[in-house]
Amino acid sequence: MDILEELQQLYLFKIDKVDKVDELDSRLWRGSFSGRESTLQQLSPYVGKMKSGMARALIKIFTEPNDIILDPFSGSGVVPLEALLANRIAFANDLSPYAYVLTRGKLEAPASEKVAIKNTLAILDEIIGFAPKITLSSVPQWVKEFYHPDTLRETLATFKVLMNKQNYFLMACLLGILHHVRPGFLSFPASHLVPYLRKAKYPVETFPWMYEYRDVKSRLVAKVKRAYKRTLIPDNWDSRNYKLWNTNSMQLPIDDNQIDAIISSPPYFGALDYARDNRLRLWFLGHKDWKKIDETLTANGKIYLPQMAICLKEIYRVLKPGKYCILVLGDVERNGKTKKTAEILSELAVNVTDGKLIIDKVYDDIIPDERRSRRRTTTTKFERILVMHKI
Repeated sequence: MDILEELQQLYLFKIDKVDKVDELDSRLWRGSFSGRESTLQQLSPYVGKMKSGMARALIKIFTEPNDIILDPFSGSGVVPLEALLANRIAFANDLSPYAYVLTRGKLEAPASEKVAIKNTLAILDEIIGFAPKITLSSVPQWVKEFYHPDTLRETLATFKVLMNKQNYFLMACLLGILHHVRPGFLSFPASHLVPYLRKAKYPVETFPWMYEYRDVKSRLVAKVKRAYKRTLIPDNWDSRNYKLWNTNSMQLPIDDNQIDAIISSPPYFGALDYARDNRLRLWFLGHKDWKKIDETLTANGKIYLPQMAICLKEIYRVLKPGKYCILVLGDVERNGKTKKTAEILSELAVNVTDGKLIIDKVYDDIIPDERRSRRRTTTTKFERILVMHKI
């Protein structure tokens, strides 16, 4: 079923065949996708991620089966996972260590829940004897404050074993249950997206059970089962084709003219703090200084434009002639000023490629509140889909 047939079935009106750019229609990704998307897309939270329904629609409109789709700012891996599920070849990159682990975890998910649970139980049996040997003397106090000591030992032991085995799927699942207020998570009461404790709302004297030991085994197994709750793995999953890098998109390890489509949501222009917001997850992955990571990420307002200029040159270099680059960008409002990122980057793209990246369209899409990770925020009100092609 092509994109036009899908629209007709969903909304019961007739559409004539039109140019690809004119097929953009926000009704294809209207509403919340949390109850409709593959549950592999929900391994671990990520602030500012692209909506999976939007990624799916863009893939259907602008690519064909077996095309190579590149996401140079993969974030939580929404685009590369949707690409594989749609029988495309996925190339993905992100400089953030957390984004890399999360994306790789999705792409390396076992082909079935049965296999995933079997692998999980085998690894957890190994961890049981290892956890008591873990000492907490070198763990900083701010990390200790989130966990019961026995839970913290088990969590550290599990990460060590998973890193040694390079099991990124289970690492991503474990990152997804690190902190929350719900009983299926490992921490004391905390927010889900950004790590801060909620002891004022849940004082220990009133909610003592929320500060007790929480075992890793039962919670990780339950998390793996949730990952397969609503996931249709293609029959050819074991032969899926993808490449993934953890580098700066200013220098992609890809030959010239190799990519059939670039679909990505670059970092918002100084609006989100990707390392700070994920500092607890980064710590468990071995990255102790989140501030250093934040300084290197393109989202940093001080380096955004010069780095994006180089990234756009790279996008032009690796894209095949005649093919599309689609960037989902957020307008940013801060201190009474609006940064219209799509307009800024479209002008930048034309300048750095001497007009060889052609601007086809900037499609506006208002962000409703149900699509926000943080409700009622006003930092980003619009997403704009910038469509360009290479001549």
